Amino acid sequence: MSDASVREATGHDWAHWLAVLDARGARDMDHAAIVRSLEADGIRPWWRQMLTVGYERMIGRRAMGQTCAGTFSANASRTIPGTMDTARQAWAALNAERAEYAGAVATGEPRCTDSANWRYWRVDLDDGSKVSVMFSDKPGGKATVAVNHDKLASAEAIAIAKAFWKPLLQAL
Repeated sequence: MSDASVREATGHDWAHWLAVLDARGARDMDHAAIVRSLEADGIRPWWRQMLTVGYERMIGRRAMGQTCAGTFSANASRTIPGTMDTARQAWAALNAERAEYAGAVATGEPRCTDSANWRYWRVDLDDGSKVSVMFSDKPGGKATVAVNHDKLASAEAIAIAKAFWKPLLQAL
C-alpha cells in the first residue's frame, strides 16, 4: 500500500505509523493486539488490519502474502458479464471435471453456498490448502469472481497458485 493511500485514509504516512507502533511496543504484541491498539486512533477496521499487516512486514515478522498464522494466501479476481448466479454456474461448469488445482488434488467435491449478497464455491485440497471463490453482483449487469487460495505452505506457492488461477479466470 502506497504512502499516499495510507496518508489519505489515515491522515499519516507509513513512517508515522511505524514510529507510533514502535513507541507502543507493538514489536512485542501479537497481531490482534496491534489491531486493537489502532482503534484508539480512530482508524476504521479495514485500515487497522492494513496498517498492522504493513507494520508486521516492515519489522520482518511477515512476508508478502503471509497470514498471521504463518501460512500464505494467493488472490485473483475478474469482472465478467452476467449475474453472480450465472458466474458461479460458469465457474462450476469450467471446473466440473477438474480434480487438481495448482498442483494439489481435491479431497472432496466442491461445495456451493449462498448468502443474500454473495455466492460461494469452495474446495479443500490434499496439501492442506483451501480454495474459496466468491461471486458478487456489480452494477451494469456484471459480476465479480474472486479466488482466494488460502493455507499455502510458502511464498513460492503464491506464484504457483496465481499462475494457475489467472488463466482459469480468463477462461470464464
